[in-house]
Amino acid sequence: MKEGGIFVTQAGPAGIFSHTEVFSSNYNTLRQVFKYVATYTAHIPSYADIWGWVMASDFSLELNVEEIYLRMRQRIKGENRYMDGKTFSSASTLSKVVHNSLDNETHVHRGSCKVHTWPWQARLINQA
Repeated sequence: MKEGGIFVTQAGPAGIFSHTEVFSSNYNTLRQVFKYVATYTAHIPSYADIWGWVMASDFSLELNVEEIYLRMRQRIKGENRYMDGKTFSSASTLSKVVHNSLDNETHVHRGSCKVHTWPWQARLINQA
């Protein structure tokens, strides 16, 4: 990763009832490696849940709405159909339940990890 770079990963379901499956432990794992870690979420209809992403860097990830607008104007030609400063600010505001879980998560991924599947996917895999 380049100096000043940001690592971003899709981190799994991040809803009130699903965030402890992998989202909170993915967040905590990156918190052990990087100085700054931040999250954001979006409702993904095909997943039928809120989905989460984790960003991590050794440089501050704190940006206000105007800074996000400015950087997007500098780096993106044309208009982005979904994301803007206000949308990102909203997406990075988690519910009390989820942000408390992230603050208290202790699990760290080491080596191989269990593959996350929804129950219906596991049934399909077992039938194959």
